Amino acid sequence: MPTYSTEIETAVLEWIQGVTGVSMADAKGEAAFHAKFKDGIVLCELMNKLQPGIIKKFNKKAKMPFMQMENIGLVNEAMRAYGVKSDYLFVTVDLFEKQNLNQVLIGLRDLGTKATAKGVTPAIKI
Repeated sequence: MPTYSTEIETAVLEWIQGVTGVSMADAKGEAAFHAKFKDGIVLCELMNKLQPGIIKKFNKKAKMPFMQMENIGLVNEAMRAYGVKSDYLFVTVDLFEKQNLNQVLIGLRDLGTKATAKGVTPAIKI
């Protein structure tokens, strides 16, 4: 399994913060990244910033694991609909169970690249 890329992490976090306005200062490093995104809320908000209404309803107070996993599933569907290649998508357990955070980074980087190509600012820097 590829190692966690802090270079991709930095670019992805800066981009997500720029698009959503949500501070990513507490998301640096593998454990912090997992804690920040595990419930899927920020990622659902990100998808709706990129394409308003792409996720019509999600669990905004996802405290229960099934709600968090449902949010991540909604993000995956939205990323696919937005144009992220299936090779780059991550599955729910990659993020929720911290099985492959590098794949999550790869997926988010490709999402950033697609968004940048569609004129979303700020552009992702990788």
